[in-house]
Amino acid sequence: MFSIGFAGTRSYGACMGSKIIRSLLLLILFGAAAGGVRTSYRSNSQSITFRPLAFDSNDPRINRVGQLRFRGAWELRSQNTDFGGISALTILADGRFVGLSDAGTLIGFGLTNDDRADHPFIAPLPETLGPGKTYRDRDTEGLAYDGDTGQFWVSYENRNMIRRFSPSFGRSDGMIQPAAMRDWNYNSGPETLIRFPDGRFAAISEATLRPDGSYDAVMFSGDPVEAGTSNFSFGYRPPQGYKATDAKLLPDGRLLILNRHIGFPEGFSAILSVLDPAEIAKDAVVESTAIAVLKAPLLVDNMEGLAIAREGNDTVIWLISDDNFNVWQRSLLMKFTLIEDTKKPAAKLAPGFDSLTE
Repeated sequence: MFSIGFAGTRSYGACMGSKIIRSLLLLILFGAAAGGVRTSYRSNSQSITFRPLAFDSNDPRINRVGQLRFRGAWELRSQNTDFGGISALTILADGRFVGLSDAGTLIGFGLTNDDRADHPFIAPLPETLGPGKTYRDRDTEGLAYDGDTGQFWVSYENRNMIRRFSPSFGRSDGMIQPAAMRDWNYNSGPETLIRFPDGRFAAISEATLRPDGSYDAVMFSGDPVEAGTSNFSFGYRPPQGYKATDAKLLPDGRLLILNRHIGFPEGFSAILSVLDPAEIAKDAVVESTAIAVLKAPLLVDNMEGLAIAREGNDTVIWLISDDNFNVWQRSLLMKFTLIEDTKKPAAKLAPGFDSLTE
């Protein structure tokens, strides 16, 4: 169970850096929408509701894109003032989710068979609020989890920092600002944080570029906050025009990466891609192979969180979106089954966008 006996406040006018740029772009994309940042009254409600959505509202028969089979989608809502902005997601052994907003808020829930939230909670991370704390101190973007110890690791974009939390997020018990991440842009830091089964970690920046045009990334030999852990830098080159927002390990050992794009006039799109972690080496530049593209008319938003689970023999992919606390965006939770590919990919970005019905 999670400790939720603490509460805090969030300043919605504190968004800065890339968040401001992103919101300005969204204003251009969705200028017809009423207002910008949502207007709300202070509420500490712990309720979260789920509204089922179609994958393609124009054609309910469509249930596949690339190597993903659609299983369900929901819009998440809450009266809690701090709900939203979900930038990372993990799934626990009991099937419940822990999401993390880019305002330092934990959002936990289970999903029942009748589309209801099971034991939801919304609460701030420890040590993110208080005197002298600003938005930069709680701009949390990445979340890693060790199911054996129950520990969590959180990456902070503006501080280029990684912090470890005890089980149930009771307290922070380790922190580091790695020298290898020191020069990452303060508003484009470690967006993606990955824990490998062998205990290694990796972090990928959102927009800090290397001379070769790839995005800065770091591989850690073990727990980043532990003394004696070494690291090396490498580059990740996402699909053209996209940025990595989350990544998790598939059961077969491949790394599944969620890549997000915001463009005009097409709006949001996302690419799920895979790479072999064995390709990661010091100063190497790694690229991934796309397995699915989400774009209109399919359901899509600002996809930033990714979780992977097993259901029987199926590998289940969960995606969640960051609504940026804007009235014209939504917090979407989407569920897919991974379709194992028995054919050799035709190209690095194959199969692109593909809609099949069965």
